[in-house]
Amino acid sequence: MNKYLNSLLDERNSELWNHLNSSHKITLEPSFEPNFKTNFKDDKITIYVVEDSLSPADFTHELLHIKLKSNGLDVGRDLNKKIEENEKLFYLFSTDLKNHISNCLEHIKMLPIFIDLGFKNSEFLSDYKSKKMSLGQMEEISIKYRKNGIYDREAVDSFIGLFFAMKADNNRMNKYDILYRKLSKLDKKLYKSLVDFWEDWLSFNYSDKEDNYDDILNYFIEDLNDWNENKTVI
Repeated sequence: MNKYLNSLLDERNSELWNHLNSSHKITLEPSFEPNFKTNFKDDKITIYVVEDSLSPADFTHELLHIKLKSNGLDVGRDLNKKIEENEKLFYLFSTDLKNHISNCLEHIKMLPIFIDLGFKNSEFLSDYKSKKMSLGQMEEISIKYRKNGIYDREAVDSFIGLFFAMKADNNRMNKYDILYRKLSKLDKKLYKSLVDFWEDWLSFNYSDKEDNYDDILNYFIEDLNDWNENKTVI
């Protein structure tokens, strides 16, 4: 593990690593994917690192995911639990979509800490320069979204997932106003539910122990149930 740490640690993230490593069982393993990732299993945490690109920024990104969870913010787990308790929403939300939403929600809370540590905004995500949604994707969703009163599950999945991808995009040069308007026109009620949830999440202060996000998740689930009522999604 030390052979990795020599390249992954510097004056910006050493204190964070030492703090987390003193209270968690963290191991580093080579990644078989072209990106860093973290796996949580019971009380063990494994960070998979890209051996030919040992980036302190990428490593810190993973450490911040751990930091949030160690501070009691495990929104992916909690959202997933509420969705699993609801048969219709469980069908609607794919596993990839649930993981994606969780990642976006965590990222928006991690980014200010990442920058405060001395890293550049552009180092936070490997796909920083890429637009998170295109007009072509919007057109594809529109074509498939609803036919004869029946909603296409894959198109709804894409609608929700791409909304969160755009909201969590930290590259302010990427503009999405036109796409937001098109999503709203396609399904105003679902779009408003997503906007309300996102704005509620932005207002949540995870460092304030008196603030919690359970109500935010409950309101989101209620809005989704209201949207989903009397709809056929296949």
